[in-house]
Formats: sequence, structure tokens, C-alpha cells
Amino acid sequence: MSKPAARTLIFGGSILTQNDHRETHEAIVLEGDVIVATGTLADMKTVAGAAARKVDVEGACVMPGVIDDHPHFLHFGSFDADCVILYDAKNHEDILSRIRARVATTPRGEWILTTPVGEPHYFIRRSWQNLAEGRLPNRKELDRVSPDHPVWIQAYAPRTPNVCAMNSKALQMLGFGRDLPDQVDNVTIEKDAEGEPTGIFRGSVTNYYNSSRFWLGRVAAQVFRPTDDLWYRGALGGQLTAAGRGVTAAYEGHAMEAAHIAAYQRARNEGNLRMRVLASLEGAPHANDYGMGLSEDLVRANCVLAASLTQISDPLYRVNGLSLCPSGPAWPGILQSDREYLDPYGRPTKGHGFITQAMERDTIEYCLKNNVRLNMLNCSLPEHREFLALLEPFLGQYDVRTREWVIQHSIFVQEEAIKRYAELKFHLTSTVSFCWGKGAMYEERMGEEALKNLVPIGKMFASGANVGLGSDWGPASPFEHMALAETREFGGTGRRHDGPGYSITRQQALDGWTVNNAKLMQWEGIGALKPGYKADLAIVDRNPQTCHIGDLPNTQVLRTVLGGKDIFDTKILPRVDEADLPSERVKHLDKASVQGGSGHVCGPQCNHAAH
Repeated sequence: MSKPAARTLIFGGSILTQNDHRETHEAIVLEGDVIVATGTLADMKTVAGAAARKVDVEGACVMPGVIDDHPHFLHFGSFDADCVILYDAKNHEDILSRIRARVATTPRGEWILTTPVGEPHYFIRRSWQNLAEGRLPNRKELDRVSPDHPVWIQAYAPRTPNVCAMNSKALQMLGFGRDLPDQVDNVTIEKDAEGEPTGIFRGSVTNYYNSSRFWLGRVAAQVFRPTDDLWYRGALGGQLTAAGRGVTAAYEGHAMEAAHIAAYQRARNEGNLRMRVLASLEGAPHANDYGMGLSEDLVRANCVLAASLTQISDPLYRVNGLSLCPSGPAWPGILQSDREYLDPYGRPTKGHGFITQAMERDTIEYCLKNNVRLNMLNCSLPEHREFLALLEPFLGQYDVRTREWVIQHSIFVQEEAIKRYAELKFHLTSTVSFCWGKGAMYEERMGEEALKNLVPIGKMFASGANVGLGSDWGPASPFEHMALAETREFGGTGRRHDGPGYSITRQQALDGWTVNNAKLMQWEGIGALKPGYKADLAIVDRNPQTCHIGDLPNTQVLRTVLGGKDIFDTKILPRVDEADLPSERVKHLDKASVQGGSGHVCGPQCNHAAH
């Protein structure tokens, strides 16, 4: 017989169980990859036994591992995988020194790509404008460190218009010289006094969600040739990001093409997956090429492929469902709208739809006939209205209520649609990212009237539907999202779009990031700290339920545990297991910089008899 796994007793701080009664306990006992019990410290000592491993969290808070239902971990990880990282660059010399270091290890003539400067993906709190010089380096400045390698400082969606920079070698390889017009599509080519391009491009220059055929064809298509290996490395890098945020499970349900699903499967097959992932295949991909490759045949083929990919029993990686996204973000002017609004260049638009009614109707019918879970990414009022109208004729023949379909995005949605989704037992998911990152833009381009339907998560929770929350374009921290779910602050302006129907309580926010997302993922045994559940934990430096709302965004993850094994550590607390952690999974924190788990000093009121 195999020897039973040793038990671990974790104590010394609040244990947010997220059980059916949402109780806070004093201690938790693990055995192997499962939770044995939670309760009082005295009771848990007895359950654990004298030989148990003891972990005193010294005032920190133990909670279920965070579950993010819209993270794009693989996509964003792939963006960064081959790039020179400039997010935190301070000035031109900083930028040039990082590029110089990459030049030294890159074969001559190969592209050197960099990230943008600032805080992705909205670049509100920090961007290239915060460089000491207040601008990006031009081609001549970049040439000083890279005369023989093409260099491109990229711009990331969704912010439009945007700016990027290239050196002379990049311009040469793309065939851009003085004969290039000053303006092509929505792209402005900056030129010097002699009429030569300076390497600075403005306008529709983002790497995706871009309508400029010039940029997509003359730039993106020439440079971006992602390989299966890139997606694989993106999956590996993305899960490292997740662990550092306290995330132990993710629903990758948007823009997941077959190659992306295969990348996660490779990580699982090779024993390199350290996160629970549920993926859903994208039925009509359009983010990268503005839908130029879309056809009814492709959508039908992806419906069949989604059915064949379904596997829902693996303990770490599952694939289930088909995703369909009718349009895209408003920043580049793609979001569909009943009323005209201003695009990035001040022109009236009602947005752009990528899928036809026939594509959407046929997808609904296929999913109903073949029991494929449908994940609709409806962004706007007309998209919700059209989907419900197309679904209605099928309701007499199929019981949609048993299918547990999903509605994602819901940037704008009316209460009538929310109630109908709840009646049909849809899972609803959205993100306050759309308020924080784009609220001011919506107000400016669409007007005050549009805001009454902006991410009304309070109404979603009140409907009785299961509501999950995710990060999407950021901010990065799930704990800042929990704060924003209450304050509904617009980034950069300080305006609050809060109140009944919009804000939710701290408990509802925590539910949205744990138990509710476990339900959405149809994944039993995660999302709460209950006996028999998987030992997926996040240990954080403050209690997200009781700390001041202003302190919540600053929550620091001290330890992330997946199935009883540490997957992220800060060297602040004793380890839960003894296995070596690779350096990329360790972030050294100064105890003075964190609350709870760092600031505890034993005094006469302390009871550490468990030591």
C-alpha cells in the first residue's frame, strides 16, 4: 500500500473559506493535493496530527486560488515572449541599452521587437509620454545601437490612435522611404525637413484590432509570423504571470485559435502546466487580421473542430465549447452601436460587425444539435438583441437552460437582456476593465447617455445568474479589480461610475473571482477551501474582505499553491512543500514592503503553540 501523504497545517491568519456560508476560519489542513478540513486552530491541530508540517502565515490571509475568466494569459505571454521588455523604461538611454543587449545575441538582419513603454494595456497611468524625453526615440537614435538589425518599438491595442517607432533598417526592409506618402489609411508617417521618414508612425499602428489595410499588409504581415513554438512559450510565460497574481485557474474563452489550444495541450503533455485551464475554440477569429480571412465555411469548420476537441475530465487542462465574438472594441471604432459615435479620428461610425446573421444563426443551431457549449462575446446592445432574437426560434425545440451557455464581455447591456439570460440559465461574465480603462473614452465619444448601460455588474448579480469576473486588458491585479468593482473609477479622470446596479459588494467581487468562476468553468472541487476540494490557495498580505478599499489594489501575493504544491513564492513565509522552485517562480520581497505576513511581530497576545 502507498504511504499516505503528510498533512500540512496552515494557521496564523484569516482563512477565507468561500464555503457555502462564506465563513472565515482560523486554520486549514491539507493532505497531498486536497483540503482535509478548515476550522478553529485547536480543532485543526487535532486533525493535522503532531507530525504535520506547520506553516504560520504570520497575519497574512489564506484564500482560494484566484480564478480569472478572461485573462488572455497565452496571448499576452506570446506578445512578450520574444520582445525586449520596455514597460518600465525610464528614458531613451534605458531603451537603447536594452536594445543593445538584444542586438548582441541576435543574428544580423533578424527583427528585434520591443513592447510598448508603460503599463499595459491601456497605458493610462504610464506610457511613452512619461519618458524623460516625452517621446519615443526616432530612427537615428535607434540606429546608434542597432544599425544592422531592424527594430520596432510596438504599440498594443486597444488604444487608438497610438504611436510606434522603427529604425532605419526596419524602414529599409519594409520598403519605406521618402516616396511613402505622409498619410496612408489612418497612419501618419512623420518625416524630417528633408522629407525622409523619422521612423515615427502615428494613428492606427497597433498590433491587433486594427482596420488599416496598409498597416496590416505592409507591416504586420511582413513581421509577424507566429510559430507553434511561440504560442507554447506564451503559454508557459502566461502561467508564470498568473501564479504571481495568485491565479490557479483560468478560462481562456476569447480569441483562442486551434494553435493556441494546442500550445496549452503541449504544456500539459510535457508536464509543464502549473495552472488549471479551460479553453474554448474561437469560431470566427478576427482580432489579428480584421476578419479578412473569415468565411461561412471557416466558421462551420470551427464548429466541427470545437466538438472534436472537447475533453472535460483532465485535472489540469480541459477544452469545452465554441466562442463567437460579433465585433470588437470601441477605441478603434469597431464596437457595434445603434447610435453613431465618434471613431478615433472624430468621424461618425456605428462600428463594424465581423460575422453575418447567417454565421451566428448557423452556429447557434450547430451548438444546440451537437451539444457544444456556446460562449457568446456580445459587446453591445444590438449584439445582445440580435443574439437573443436568433436564439428564440430554437427554444421550443431545445432546452437551452440545461446547456449552461456563457455570455462574455457585456460592455454595454440592458437590464432586459440580463434578465432574459438569467431566465435561460446563462453564465454571465464581464470585467470592470472596461470601466477603468475605457470609461472616459466612452463618455467622450459616445456621450453620457451610453454610460447607463456600461458594465452593469450590479444588475447582473441581482438577476440571479451566476456572474464571473476577469481581468482582460487590465489592470493586472485581481485585487485592484475587486476594488474597482465597488468604486467603478475611470482611469485617469477619477470619475466614479458607481451606485446601485453598477457597484457590487466586496463579497460579491470575491465570489466573482472564485466560486462563481468555478461554476462557470463547470469545474468541481475548485474555487473554495472546503473538505475534499483541491488545495489551490493564494496567501496574500492583507484580508481582501476587511482591508480599506484604498489599500485593496496594493494587495501583494506572498504564495500561490496549486494542488498542495507551491507554484509562486516570495521568501516571506515558510514553504508549503519542499520541492525546489525555479527562479522564475520566485519574487523576492522585502518584508517591510508588505502587510500582514511581513509586519507581524510576536507579542503577549500571540498564541503560536502550533510551532
